[in-house]
Amino acid sequence: MRLQIPTSMSGHRILGRTLLLGALLSSSAAYGTERGEASPLSTGSLKISYEEFTLPGNEKMGMTSLGISHDFTKNFHAGVGSWMAVKGERGGFITLGIDGGLFFPLTERIGVDTGLFIGGGGGRGGYTLSGGGLMLRSHAALTYDLGSWGRLGAGVSHVDFPDGGTITSTQPFVSYTLPFYSFVEKSRNNTGNRTLKSDQYLQLSPKRHALAVMKRDLHIASTTLTDTGTPQGNLSLLGIEWRTYLDDTWFARLETEGAAGGNSAGYMQILAGGGYRVPLGGNLYASSDLSLGGGGGGGIDSGGGLLFNASADMQYFLTRNLFADISAGYLKSNTGTFEAKTLAFKIGYQTGNRSRQKTEAADNHIFVPACMQIRAVSQTYFKAADNWRSHHADQNVDNLGVQIDYFLDRDWYLTGQGLAAYGGGAGAYMTGLVGTGSRKTVAGNLFLNAEGLVGAAGGGGLAIGSGLVWQGNLGVGYDISPALSAMMSAGRMQAMNGDFKANVIGLSLGYNFKSYMSETD
Repeated sequence: MRLQIPTSMSGHRILGRTLLLGALLSSSAAYGTERGEASPLSTGSLKISYEEFTLPGNEKMGMTSLGISHDFTKNFHAGVGSWMAVKGERGGFITLGIDGGLFFPLTERIGVDTGLFIGGGGGRGGYTLSGGGLMLRSHAALTYDLGSWGRLGAGVSHVDFPDGGTITSTQPFVSYTLPFYSFVEKSRNNTGNRTLKSDQYLQLSPKRHALAVMKRDLHIASTTLTDTGTPQGNLSLLGIEWRTYLDDTWFARLETEGAAGGNSAGYMQILAGGGYRVPLGGNLYASSDLSLGGGGGGGIDSGGGLLFNASADMQYFLTRNLFADISAGYLKSNTGTFEAKTLAFKIGYQTGNRSRQKTEAADNHIFVPACMQIRAVSQTYFKAADNWRSHHADQNVDNLGVQIDYFLDRDWYLTGQGLAAYGGGAGAYMTGLVGTGSRKTVAGNLFLNAEGLVGAAGGGGLAIGSGLVWQGNLGVGYDISPALSAMMSAGRMQAMNGDFKANVIGLSLGYNFKSYMSETD
């Protein structure tokens, strides 16, 4: 077993990564002081877009994006997003990356929005379409402000996969952006509760949030075929679900999962939608939801990639915040043969405010801080087994992504990460992992870090087996400021039942903040 140092990792690529991550994360605005009085609410947004890429041979691929961003200043916003195929014959073509942009108002309602997306991914065309996986997308659009209903946009974008890919396309697009207001401060130091005035409280949206780790078993219909026309077998998915409660019953949801069992490693889906939850008595709740999104890969015939999902849940709160959930559902592709009955098990944590009807008349609202960190992450995989890849076996794999850490106390945290390949001939490789970690200050601003993760991975010719993988990392970092930290790490990643073994070198820049989502009794 030997660690191969890359000869292809040129200086401009390393510098480019560093500048990209630094620019996006060091642009933050100050959110307030370290006193008990709250700073002003900050603004973020959810955005959905649609456009059609032109592929070689004049083939069209309809793509939709889902993204979340934060307004660091009145003109600059940055965040994370994903593009996924929903029309055509490329279901499973998905990318993940970092998005930044500038907004300039022209009149009270009309504005100009420009931006750049840098990410990685691919699928359903493999190395031929996406090459190493690096995706660059720039855009310019005119927008129209609908007030509290959000913002409509229409413009032109240009997409390129420059690392050996064959996609270069310019096209019109449309978008819809929905703003929301959050209560955050920079730094992860717990400095106590904060007070929110009633006028600020009424702007705060939404009220409660829930994050769950989920395992979903797909029982495939007998009519479902693979891409090659053979019967499709059952599979298991591993992923996460996020819910945001708009009031006491209605919620919006986002779900992302990847294959972690069966013979369809590389399958991934991202679903968004809404649902309704009602109490049944005590700690028991029932809910139902409808979602749509994109998915495919792993040889599954999902057609153009558009998926529809319906499910019903029973949810039981083990404590005030911790819950277990069982869900039965139905999942179907719009144009492919993919169809399945699903059974999911979830364990999650809910945080947030009390019912608005019960609290809006109060003069002050006391919130408890949740210390968090969001990291822009670059990781390189180095060959640690001869059969770790089915092609380009002597090349390292470069990945770009995002990691979110939730601190349980000053040292221990829960973590989740999503990464996609952007170099090394591994376009279409993606991974999503969850786990736990610990950081310990050793001297001044210097700290040590350790973490262990498990999850799903696949695509890009990596020999993942069923898709289930684990990863362990050790790192050394430095707190540049209370809000910004940098870290280098070394680790190991392996497939549970495949030939994939890799040594991992990582670089990350983290933005530390406190999110005041939970209201005291």
